[in-house]
Amino acid sequence: MPFLDRIRCFETLEISVHSFSKNFAKINISLDNREKFTLEYKYDHEVELNENLAGLMGATAVINYALFTGEIIFDFPTSESDRKMIEEMVKINNIEVFINRLCRIRYPFFRNEFLPADEEVTQENANGNTKLTFRSEYVDNYSGSPNGRSAIMLSGGKESLLSYGIMRELTGNALPYFFNESGGHWKAAKHSHDYLSRVTESARVWSNIDRFYNFMNHRMPILDPVVSFSWADDYPVQLFLFPVYLFATFPSLKIKGIKDIIMGNEMDDPAEEPPYRGIKHYYGVYDQSPDFQRRFSKYTQEKGFGITLWSALYDIYGSVVEDILVNRYHDLYLLQRSCHSCRYQSGDVYPCGKCTKCLGVRLFIEYAHGDPEEIHYPLKTNLLDMVKEEKMKLDPDELEFLTDGLQSGDYDMNTQITGIHLLPGETEIMEQIPVEYREGIYSIISEYTNGNWKLDNSKWIKY
Repeated sequence: MPFLDRIRCFETLEISVHSFSKNFAKINISLDNREKFTLEYKYDHEVELNENLAGLMGATAVINYALFTGEIIFDFPTSESDRKMIEEMVKINNIEVFINRLCRIRYPFFRNEFLPADEEVTQENANGNTKLTFRSEYVDNYSGSPNGRSAIMLSGGKESLLSYGIMRELTGNALPYFFNESGGHWKAAKHSHDYLSRVTESARVWSNIDRFYNFMNHRMPILDPVVSFSWADDYPVQLFLFPVYLFATFPSLKIKGIKDIIMGNEMDDPAEEPPYRGIKHYYGVYDQSPDFQRRFSKYTQEKGFGITLWSALYDIYGSVVEDILVNRYHDLYLLQRSCHSCRYQSGDVYPCGKCTKCLGVRLFIEYAHGDPEEIHYPLKTNLLDMVKEEKMKLDPDELEFLTDGLQSGDYDMNTQITGIHLLPGETEIMEQIPVEYREGIYSIISEYTNGNWKLDNSKWIKY
């Protein structure tokens, strides 16, 4: 049996809009005309919704399962720009899932008999063969807010909090925007939301998207249930997460006067990202890459929103991010909860302290000379031993920098880890940041870095 037939779990997934109003949307996802899940979005503010926007919100969720689906039917109006964007996202996500879930295995989520044999690791299989059917036309007629403000996608992690801190300092009117998943992941962001919603204007959308993922994953017999439905700091299938959050902001754009959206995407070393057996991929983080930012920005321009998606932190490592957050925006550092297994205790939100996210944050805090107890991490533990036992998701050079520095008590500051990076394809530093903010952001970050670095024959050199 051909590989793509062997891993197929759904013959058809059909997306249609159930209903929408000034502050909610319901989208039906039908599986093989047998079962249905109703995806819900509820806003804490009035929004502008129509069938096109509601349907797109459902589409981004379904794209996560495209590789395992014969046909996806979009039973709502779509424009030419929508269809092009969806087609590109499906192809890229298929490749990401194929490589980063079925080939480069971190956790054995999939049963062995459904993994590709060596001869099946091909570009054709990575691309998938999902048929996309669009049932009705839509003509884009949206308008944007060219003189509006920046919305920061807030998650409770260090990158989003620092992004908000920088834009708060530079503009004074940055808007914290929260995506409230219905389950436990909201605990990490809830602490930030509860505080910021009291002291400034914010926006929040609630969704049962996490229940949808659970619903879908339980209907995939190719998953190993013991591994896939036990605790892990990764997801069995879904890699296309941030587009779900971003498309959910569309109904808010005009009412909230949003002109650009900022995500907390930090540095991923391009020197550490070779293709997999000749197949180009993004190591499971396409939706956090500069390529995605550019494509999403182009798409919103075509639809009329005029939104620019960007990151203030894409050229610095997490070590520098934490250093600035701890030492410049301490009020925001106190809100940081970078853990997928947070718990409520004594009226506050506590991280687990043991997952790879927590261990990474603890390494960052040590480098920044912060107090881990301020955000409920233990002060003295066998941190280095715990790190050695885990499959850390940090860049290898950064992990070595942090562990060596912690062990010796002396961090090597003459390294690209603590610098600002000129990435391949750029002609000037911070080129991907809008010109109006570039100088201000560079001024802030340069206080905590050791200069500018660029790649030369696959090695980082200072210039």
